[in-house]
Amino acid sequence: MTRYLLAAAAIVCSTGLAHAGAADLFEEKVKDFGVSPRGPVLTHYFRFTNTTNQTLVLGQPRVSCGCTSAAIFTNQVAPGETTAVAAYMDTRRIPQAGVTKSVIVYVPFLQPNMEEVTLRVQTVTRDDLVMTPDTLNFGAVRKGQGGRTSLKMSLAANPNWEVTEAASTGGYIRAAVAKAEGGQYEVTATLDPECPVGNWTAEVWLKTNDPTAPKLRVPVSVNVVAPMAITPSVVQLGEVRLGESAQQRVIVQGTQPFKVLEVKGSDEQLTVKVAEPDLKPVHILTITANPKVLGELKRTVQIVTDSKEQEVVNLGVVGKVINP
Repeated sequence: MTRYLLAAAAIVCSTGLAHAGAADLFEEKVKDFGVSPRGPVLTHYFRFTNTTNQTLVLGQPRVSCGCTSAAIFTNQVAPGETTAVAAYMDTRRIPQAGVTKSVIVYVPFLQPNMEEVTLRVQTVTRDDLVMTPDTLNFGAVRKGQGGRTSLKMSLAANPNWEVTEAASTGGYIRAAVAKAEGGQYEVTATLDPECPVGNWTAEVWLKTNDPTAPKLRVPVSVNVVAPMAITPSVVQLGEVRLGESAQQRVIVQGTQPFKVLEVKGSDEQLTVKVAEPDLKPVHILTITANPKVLGELKRTVQIVTDSKEQEVVNLGVVGKVINP
């Protein structure tokens, strides 16, 4: 799968990339959605990484057709950061079915140099192609649980059509297809319990015997959540004066009631107090810093629980100790 789920100026002499431009930063510049039913919004993320040594500044993308919209996740991308330009193609707004609809997304890069990158999305909509529902969406799944979801599809214009193969682009997704009643096919996606935590997307591609729709695309999405969640995951203490203290609270929440057995990683400069260690689904912890040494304060605290799903929850604590 590809995580879930995230176009740069021409950097020449200043970056050492003598012939590289913004377009070269993108992993891909064209997305063909294949044949799609009319109805869903087709989404794709054009990812790119700032491999230059300067911050890239982007403007708002524009599109060549009102059936598509585009957005950027951030208009400033620091060196080494990865982000994406999102393209949303609304198949309900494509006027003509049965022909290839291609839309250009123009992405302006403003600094350090001005350049415009062109991306493209395209699809062929079919009024006679029906998918119910129109995506394979697992929803929120607890880590280690796995899951299964399915949809049914039909192609009304061809009573003799057959789906011969199903393949997934995601490493944690297995796809299968089987014939159902009424000329329909059922497409099933199975999620591997080893799938990591995060928002993930993938695609299932189907091969058919219909020459007008030889390949069909079905989007897949899943949000794998940890059995235990901590908010915030990193405590930012900011600047703390030597001899003074700083305090923050964190919330640890589980899918089932649990006990906090112990806390590892605390010392005389950083203490962690658990309000009530008894069995409950939510625990509040108080982090108190009493720094005794100037400089960076950085700790990883381990919260040990009796949960069989996740025994240890890690909490980062960072700050800077300054003179009084």
